Amino acid sequence: MNKLLLATAITLATTTAYAADLEVLGQTISVGAESDINYTTGVEEWEWTAVPYAAFTTSLGVVLTAETEFDILGLDEDKVFNGMDYTAEYGVNGVTVYTEVSSDRDWDFGNVTVGMKALF
Repeated sequence: MNKLLLATAITLATTTAYAADLEVLGQTISVGAESDINYTTGVEEWEWTAVPYAAFTTSLGVVLTAETEFDILGLDEDKVFNGMDYTAEYGVNGVTVYTEVSSDRDWDFGNVTVGMKALF
């Protein structure tokens, strides 16, 4: 129980998100990062990731995003950078159309995903 309380306290103190927005001629450029630290009971395992990102929102409402994920606890390992994730989204009235593609650490791109999400 003490480990769970400690993990909860550390998670609340260090799980943060930072972002900065810059308006340029009706377009928004966003740059930020999200940090997530968590502890899993049972297997007693810590995980800490950071996700820096950059996004560009056009005046038409299309959002283009590029982000990557780093394992903070594994920064001393050889494979710190695992590639980039790219997303394009457009949403109207609870319906979002999106496209996603990812690259690996050698900048080789995988499959392209095209889809639609709906909120109801």
